Amino acid sequence: MSSSEDASDTIHQPNSLAGRILNNKDRLNFVPNICDAHIHIFPDRLMGAILDWFVQQGWTMPYRQPTEALLNYLQNIGVTSAFVLGYIHKKDMAAGLNLWLKDLCEKYPWLHPFAALHQDDQEPEKILTQALDEWNFPGVKIHTFVQKVAADDKRLWPMYRMLSERRKGIILHLSGLPVQTLYTRVDSLLEVLKSFPNLKVTIAHLGLPNDFSLAVKLAANYANVYLDTAYILGNPRLPLQEEWLKAIADHPTKFIFGTDFPIMDYSPLDAIQTVNLLPLTKELKTQLLWDNAMRFLHTEKS
Repeated sequence: MSSSEDASDTIHQPNSLAGRILNNKDRLNFVPNICDAHIHIFPDRLMGAILDWFVQQGWTMPYRQPTEALLNYLQNIGVTSAFVLGYIHKKDMAAGLNLWLKDLCEKYPWLHPFAALHQDDQEPEKILTQALDEWNFPGVKIHTFVQKVAADDKRLWPMYRMLSERRKGIILHLSGLPVQTLYTRVDSLLEVLKSFPNLKVTIAHLGLPNDFSLAVKLAANYANVYLDTAYILGNPRLPLQEEWLKAIADHPTKFIFGTDFPIMDYSPLDAIQTVNLLPLTKELKTQLLWDNAMRFLHTEKS
């Protein structure tokens, strides 16, 4: 689908899994709260440019509605909380985007904003002090692929130090989705964790397609390392793997549900229903869909 009209039909079509609101039977068999810990909402022009890039690479990006419609859709399919992850592709954009995110999340208090920061920003400490202290953002998002920066780049060290001191989180794009580069490898996190062993980190997209095992190992060895499931669960291109289920069962406090909405070409409801159908206990599903995300938000000592 290439038009807003087509995308709108996808959201609202009653017989489509993408458009169907969870009915009472679905809810009775499910947990009451769902946190989507990986969504992206941007100002209209920037959002359009990001979606256009994916379309130019051959992807279908059906979710091109206004912000209010996108957020209403998430609530209609059962999402009760969400992490809004900001990121930028060049310096001197972060402060303005962070202000926009602050205003957005004040309007929609069920959203939690994660600040943008570029490695070449002239005053990173000032940008972070404003976001983390004045506005009480719970953390920062670094998109290593878009920003062309590895997690172990020393320009990010002041950010890690400030986050660690405040016990706030960093969500890192450490995944070869959509493209594998030298910047996106999970092993770039090794030196970071040696220097900041208590840093609260989420490895986005399970570290797939190549680094899942290392990502799980880091989560097992470091108290504050997590993995999120964004663009993985429910994705028809990525069939469910036994090793994913085993890792979730073995480390139930370390996996956080996310979708990547609206930068995705399948329904976030498919991701939710995939969790509902997993051969896991309701307790484990509750941890995946809610408890672990709430723990990541908290700033008390782990």
